[in-house]
Order: sequence, then structure tokens, then C-alpha cells
Amino acid sequence: MNKRGGWILWLSIGFNLALLLGLFFYFALFSPNNESMYNTDKGIKLINPISNLTQEEAIMQFNESFVSYLLYSIKAYNLHNPPLSSDTPKIKFLIGDDSYNAEIIDGLIKTQKIGINNEDIQIITTKSEAVKMLRDRDYVEQSFKLGNSRIELIAGKTTLFSKGYLNLYTKLTGKSVTGNTIRIYMSN
Repeated sequence: MNKRGGWILWLSIGFNLALLLGLFFYFALFSPNNESMYNTDKGIKLINPISNLTQEEAIMQFNESFVSYLLYSIKAYNLHNPPLSSDTPKIKFLIGDDSYNAEIIDGLIKTQKIGINNEDIQIITTKSEAVKMLRDRDYVEQSFKLGNSRIELIAGKTTLFSKGYLNLYTKLTGKSVTGNTIRIYMSN
């Protein structure tokens, strides 16, 4: 290779690398705004399932709709598939003795009371704590800070990052990991 064409080769390699990194960070940090799918004239109408229930009644009647509304309240509908993948975000809930799973497909939260494989995160809490979180959105962060609820990251950090879990993690724990994006990849 002559010296004349060498700089063009290095320039094109650098440009392609910058383009790939830019595309990766765009898709990984891009968070779709699916809020318009919910509670609009043409969207899905969600009503808090505990609005007319006492604490005891809510605990006794706890079901999938409670989990779906909790996910809606923390904006889990903005989770997304990684770029060029069909791997949907999956969340496992251990609430008391019950196990629920939720999958976010194109902004729709689908919750079931059956087992799930390959979940990305696991949220562990009690029915009483979940009902408190449904009553007061501001209590969500407090429940996790106090240790009454906890989140376990199961999938790899790259998967979590590319599915948009950074915002959800921040919403739940109050801890921001956005500034540590590079550190995520250094620790893998």
C-alpha cells in the first residue's frame, strides 16, 4: 500500500467506526414515547384497579391488572426491542407467593400469571408494597430505597442497555446509571 492512499483507508475506517458507534448509541439510548397509546381518545384506557378499594380489599383481589397498571405508572411501555432484534423486554414479578410475568411488545404491556423464561429483570415485593405503589406513584422510589422492594438485573448489561432499562431502573431506584454508559461495557 502506498502512503498516498493510506490516509484514505484510515479515514474511512474511522468514519465507519464513528458511524457504527453513533448508530448503536442512538438506538440504545432512544426511548420511544408510547405514552400516546394510553389514556388518550384513541388509546387504551387504563384505570387504577385499586381506586375504589381499601388496602385489604386490594391485597385480596391482587391480579395481573395490578401489575400492568404498576408497569404503566413507571412507564415500562417505553421499553423496546434491541435494534434489529425480536427479543422483547420481559419482566418477572415475585409479589408475595405469586409470580407474574410481563412482556412489552411494541409498547403494549402484556401481563400473565405464568412462568417466564429469559426474563431481563426481576422485581420482588409484597402485595402490600405493590398496593402502596399503586396508590402513590411517588412511593415507588421510596419503596426501593427503603429495601421494601428490590430489583434484580438478570440479563447482561448490554441487553438491559439496548432495551431501554436505564430509565426504568432510574425510576425504580432513584439511582442514575446514564452517566456510566461506558463503564457498563468496561465491566463485562
